[in-house]
Parts: sequence; structure tokens; C-alpha cells
Amino acid sequence: MKKTRWIVLAACVALIIVGGCATGPVNRTPFISGGTLVWYDNFDGDTLDPARWNIDTGTGAQYGLTGWGNYESQYYRRENVIVEDGMLILEVRNDGFGGMPFTSGKVTTGGIRTSYGEAYPERFAVMPGWRVEARIKSTRGAGLWPAFWLLGTTVNQYGSGGPRAHVGWPRSGEIDILEIRGGNEHRLYSTIHYGPYWPLNRHQGDFIDLPESMADEWNVFGVTWDRDTLHFLLNGEIWQTISLSTIQQEWPRSFVREAFTARTGMLININVAVGGNFIGGVHPEPSMFDEDAPAEDRRFFVDWIRVYRP
Repeated sequence: MKKTRWIVLAACVALIIVGGCATGPVNRTPFISGGTLVWYDNFDGDTLDPARWNIDTGTGAQYGLTGWGNYESQYYRRENVIVEDGMLILEVRNDGFGGMPFTSGKVTTGGIRTSYGEAYPERFAVMPGWRVEARIKSTRGAGLWPAFWLLGTTVNQYGSGGPRAHVGWPRSGEIDILEIRGGNEHRLYSTIHYGPYWPLNRHQGDFIDLPESMADEWNVFGVTWDRDTLHFLLNGEIWQTISLSTIQQEWPRSFVREAFTARTGMLININVAVGGNFIGGVHPEPSMFDEDAPAEDRRFFVDWIRVYRP
């Protein structure tokens, strides 16, 4: 992600505090199910399936994004990506590595080019009109920022900047299906990002307060969209709808249609950041990592992920 993206989100968070930007809980509407299963992972076995996923590593500096562009404080390592008991587990540790005080895990279906010159090919992209869902249980505690999100495949097509040369983010489009500000695991944020280039990037989204903590209860989070409308899903029910056609009509240069109807689709990403702009730069309390502290509090659990074509 580009660092500037979260400048906008930080402003949004400030507005939320004073009652703007997000409107709070909304009425949930129809249940969405069915379709043909076209891609999935049940996380069986004891290793991540390399045919489905790549493991991202580092601080983001290899992409020119120190702290992953958001002033985050984790180094992503392969060791923090665990598959056991039929689950994907991304674990946060305070073991310090690569100049960062914390380590964590990130997996993606997107292509990766490492600082060592290695390249990992793109594994899978969700196409417009399809539905992607994952059954997830959150980390618990301030300083952690778990996320389940999609990123347009054109994010890696960087130019030299400006309206003509730059493709990349935010023009690629981004769909944040789940984001949690650690310490308030009752509140789910879901947002889309779009625009031609920074600083003309914009976002639209909302939050909903759940009756039970997402660190205590499993929930299914998802999204489906077409050229006109995007629906965020919670346990199969639509809880937030965004009119892509309205955005396009009101701002023809938003590139929303280009981003959200691209035949190349969107890449799946799952990670846990530590610190960062979105959560106000807060770090976890040292006691979270004590020997007698609950290990599950610093673990992000994914039971399964599924993609359906209507």
C-alpha cells in the first residue's frame, strides 16, 4: 500500500470519533448463498498450500514502503504463518527482527518479488460478480490490526506518478472486507479505496458493532460486487451496500468502473499488522507476550476461505 493512503484513512478515523464518516450499525438485509465453488482452502495438513498462496515477508521497504506505508511496526516472517488443526494462524510475536520490534504473518494470492530477486507468481484472483467469504476469529488487544482484504491486480503497475503515468494504487482498487482496531473487537470496519492517483484517492465505507467480540466468536466475512453495486456480507447477510455506479456518475475520473470490473480481478490478502496509522500507532502491552498470557489473543485464525461464481 502507498503510505499516503492511510493519511486519508486516519482522517476518516478522526471523523468517526466525532460522529462523521461512518454512520454506525445499519440494518442487515438479504442472505446471499449458493453459486459454484471455484476456489477454496480448508487449511488441511500442516503447511500452507503453495499452489494457492504466497507468503509475503519484510517491512515493505523492498517496495519503497517502509513500515508497509502505514508506519507499521512488524516484520512479516514465514515463521509466523502456521497451519494446524485445520486452520490458518497468523501469530504476532515480540521477538524483534529486521529492525522492527514485532514480527507477524501475511499471506496473499498475489505475485511477489522479493528483495533477493526471487519472484513468486500470482496464484489466484477473484473476478467481478463472484463472492468471496472467510470464516475468521480475531486477535484481541490494543496495538493489533488484523485484516482480510482484496487488491486489484494492477497494483504492481507503477509509473512515474501523475494522472497519465501512474496505474498502481489506488487506481487498482481495494476492498477491505474486514479491519479491526485492536482493543475494540466488537467493531467491524469495511471500506473500498479508489481514485486516479494520490492525492486524489478517496474511500467509502462504514462500520458495524457486533453483539459479541470477534475475538470470542467465529464469523463469516465476505463481499460480492458487479459493475454497479458492492455488498459487504456478515454471516451471509448484506450489512453494507456501496453504489459503484453512483461514485462513477458523480466522479467520472474515479476509475471505479475500471478497478471493480477489471477482467484481471482482485487478489486475496490476509495479515495482522502491529501499530500503524489506522490504529493510532498504538503498540501491544508487553504483558500480551508473557508466558502465561493467552496465546490465542495474539493469533488471527482463519478456518476456511471460499470463492463462488454465480
